[in-house]
Amino acid sequence: MPDEPVVVAIMFPAAWDHRPATALAADIARLKSISPRIQVIDERYTDSDAVRLRRGQDPSADLRDQQAPLTDRQREVLAQAEVILAQDLPFDVADLAPRLRWVQGVGAGVSQLQSAGVPNGSVRLTTAAGANSVAIAEFVFARILQIVKRLPEIDTLAREHVWRPTYGSQLAGRSLTVVGLGSIGRRVAILARAFGMHVKAVRQSAQTGATDRDVDEVFGAADLVSAVTGSAVVVAAVPETPDTRDLFNAKIFGAMSGGSVFINVGRGSAVDEDDLVKALSDGHLAAAALDVVKNEPLPAAAELWAAPNLYLSPHSAATADEHWRNVFALFGANLENYLNGEPLVNQVPSV
Repeated sequence: MPDEPVVVAIMFPAAWDHRPATALAADIARLKSISPRIQVIDERYTDSDAVRLRRGQDPSADLRDQQAPLTDRQREVLAQAEVILAQDLPFDVADLAPRLRWVQGVGAGVSQLQSAGVPNGSVRLTTAAGANSVAIAEFVFARILQIVKRLPEIDTLAREHVWRPTYGSQLAGRSLTVVGLGSIGRRVAILARAFGMHVKAVRQSAQTGATDRDVDEVFGAADLVSAVTGSAVVVAAVPETPDTRDLFNAKIFGAMSGGSVFINVGRGSAVDEDDLVKALSDGHLAAAALDVVKNEPLPAAAELWAAPNLYLSPHSAATADEHWRNVFALFGANLENYLNGEPLVNQVPSV
């Protein structure tokens, strides 16, 4: 019925939002202001990192026995919710939430939500793709400049009071390949062009030779080897799918130019980490930067920590304040669309 309340459950992990409580309160107030029908319930649900990682890498994995039991309050909220903003959800959420019609993810990747059984015939799923694209692309170029301008070496010499001219390389006139031309990859391409680089892009849905306003050359996924050949920098920004698992392996690293740089800000599952360590140890790659790895958090004893010229960051290329501001702005716009019967932004197709 048009006048019935729409119960919106805020369920993403509270620990992920580092803003003052007043910021979340303001976001919730803005959601409520969209329509008097909207009722917002703040009740969080969180999987462990290990369970989330497994669900993301294999949405078919049945890990029910590894999830914490639901509280009575969580069950009550799920039973009422028509719309949920979440990072994690329990398995078979449609049975627990019979009124559920739409789940808005808080990140670009939602395979862990898909493992809960959405989207399906009655429940839609949307991603927050684009919420972090500017910040992550900036991070990519921070790493590129750090490496090609040899900033760590320069800083080390300065701390040791050594005046030794140390010269890096120029980006302008060189090639960069971005693999994955979604919101992050496109923003990387735009920045690369601003630096005067020749930009090549690999896109799953494209044919080699297609055109795109933001890049100089387009390659289909089958031509990945050709796309990375001759590039000074290769940036991976692909989603987690069966087709992208270990996509970047010895074959691809071997096709990259000697002395080139590899950066991954997509999904850790896309990289064969043993092959990457070998390419770095052999000196074929000058350096690499990973913001994502297969096992997060990365164990202290992991071989990656000791790999030469490998720069690691703990899945932190995004910026927290802008992320949540953008997520809630997207969620609010989508909520208006939902109430008005209009298409939702970033909707994931039902399989």
